[in-house]
Amino acid sequence: MTTRLLTLALLTSVGFHALLLGSQTLAADAADLHLHAQLIWGTDSDKASDKSLKPIPPDLDKRLRRIFKWQNYFEVIQTNFVVSPTKPSQVDMSRECRIEIAQQSGGEVEIQLFGKGKLVVKKRQRILPGETVIIAGDDKDYNAWFVVLNTLKPR
Repeated sequence: MTTRLLTLALLTSVGFHALLLGSQTLAADAADLHLHAQLIWGTDSDKASDKSLKPIPPDLDKRLRRIFKWQNYFEVIQTNFVVSPTKPSQVDMSRECRIEIAQQSGGEVEIQLFGKGKLVVKKRQRILPGETVIIAGDDKDYNAWFVVLNTLKPR
């Protein structure tokens, strides 16, 4: 009888701890997601058409050159924002470019890229710490634009 009670108490304790660990994992998955976004313009032109455009950091330039064909890349804007687990975030990167990001189950996010009000790209994936996600859209006159997303450490 005593052995049965000890076994039952042990199983109950293990089950309770498993429940606690499971709820902690869910809480970790449900945390705010801190992101850094850059709107990048890719072109074969030697000079930026707008004086407010800035050269991009050398490491990002090198990375983009390995993937895409453009000769030069310029930063249009950059911003930091937070995606809540319960509410999607909308970020206007320019008059014509907007991103919407919503956290999904399993630690994934759904990313939507809009150009001139129209959905250009919709993708669902995990964004791991230190990982870079690049979403591209076409432009006119043999240019392209990209949104580069990176995770940030919460403050």
